[in-house]
Amino acid sequence: MNNLKSLFLFRLKNQTQLSNIESGNKEVRKHAMYTISGYIAAFLMFLGYVVFIAIDLNVNNNIQAFLVLLTSILFWIFGIWNILSGFDDVIEGKDSEFIYSLPIKNWQAKLFYLLSKYLVHMALTFTVLIVVSILVVPLTGQFLPVILMVILLSFIIPLLSTNLTFIISMLVRNILILIRLRNNVTESILTLGIFVTPLIYLIINSGSIGYKEWFINSSVLRYPLNAISSIPFLLNMIILIAITLMATLLVVYIMVAFHDSLRNQINNRKKKRNGDAAFKINSPEIGLLSKEFKLYFSSLTYVSNTILTPAGIVILNICILTGIIPNLDSFSYDLLGFTITAQHIYTLIAFTFVILTTTTSCSISFEGRSIWIMLVAPINIKKIAFGKILINVLLFLPGIILTSIVFYTVFQVSVLYLIIITALLVSTLFMISIIGFLVNLRFPSYNWSSDMEVVKQSKATIVTAVISMITIPIIIASVFIDNSFLIISIIFLEIMAIIAMSEKITTSNLILK
Repeated sequence: MNNLKSLFLFRLKNQTQLSNIESGNKEVRKHAMYTISGYIAAFLMFLGYVVFIAIDLNVNNNIQAFLVLLTSILFWIFGIWNILSGFDDVIEGKDSEFIYSLPIKNWQAKLFYLLSKYLVHMALTFTVLIVVSILVVPLTGQFLPVILMVILLSFIIPLLSTNLTFIISMLVRNILILIRLRNNVTESILTLGIFVTPLIYLIINSGSIGYKEWFINSSVLRYPLNAISSIPFLLNMIILIAITLMATLLVVYIMVAFHDSLRNQINNRKKKRNGDAAFKINSPEIGLLSKEFKLYFSSLTYVSNTILTPAGIVILNICILTGIIPNLDSFSYDLLGFTITAQHIYTLIAFTFVILTTTTSCSISFEGRSIWIMLVAPINIKKIAFGKILINVLLFLPGIILTSIVFYTVFQVSVLYLIIITALLVSTLFMISIIGFLVNLRFPSYNWSSDMEVVKQSKATIVTAVISMITIPIIIASVFIDNSFLIISIIFLEIMAIIAMSEKITTSNLILK
């Protein structure tokens, strides 16, 4: 038991980069500080959002439904997070050999990474719910019911979201292997699609564009706090506990009984990726682009963490154009004396999607130890950059085309404004793509043991994310001011930055370092 406790603490320190703060390497310590700061900032932003929701519900005299809404948000966030992160590191972590060499039972070693995930998600859920209880108890006057729900939901939400996504992921993976259609992008899209289908269905049938109604209707907790003593509420909780327990036992059984088979699936995919990553030189540009697509789609983690925003903007536009999101052009509300229209909100979402994620921030690092193949090939870095940047641009191209159609047909903007806003979208996309590539050139990482390390936790990814977060409000503010001359000036500045960064790439030898 003491061995397991020490292991879990060791795993927690590794996951949160706490162990690297004491490293003798200055760069490692710096990277750990960046990562931890990013985690803390994201968590505090989420807590701030939770406080905003509580105030909003209280103003609308609906505070009793707060736990219903928050349960739904946490469930869907954890579920999508699990799918984007993938379960490969739960089946076989980077320290697997070390774990199996320790004096613990075989089944404990197999379940170690899964139990670690459970504990981390439970701790996060409990922290959020404790903050919630501080807000909700004074507003509802119900102390014991709230505390009881905090304890139960701290187990139910993380276990249910993790187990359901694991089961869906493994089913999709094995069905695709069975019919010989498995590739990472298909697996990623199908897993995510199956999981969010109930949420999308309930949103479509809600007939509302309010997020509160969406999440309340799609919550696994069906009844508000003031119904806690009712029979339906108790039945809801009994069913939730039973489903959570059965799903947990099923996942534990799969992990123990079929662990070797699951590990073989992962290793076979890694071998296939290494075989596909061979660097062929025929037509350099086409060959590079083809090679980049193969490399990109070889990793479920890489695809799932970067495909969400390109796919999101396409889905949003299709929903608007087909009328699934109704009466959008007539929607508006006042905020601190300013009128916020649907066009403002749509513009904010479109530019946030384009800027927020980019495949280029880890595209060099993702070559891993096979980077030497690229270094010895007689192809200059400008052509390498062309292939990696173009991947990101092509992913967003369908969404930008649909965005232009929405601006013209739904919001009925002028042709001149349409040209200007489309040009800004394209120039911003190219700029953030090149920035990601340059940052990755400056902070490459080739010695990594899991895709998650390089895709989500590398220094280049974190720095690019910070730059993106700074860029978003600047671009949005220039658009909201609604001055064509200002927007055109921003476009020219972005083009100048793109040219300057392209020259920097041409003369760069950072890849050799």
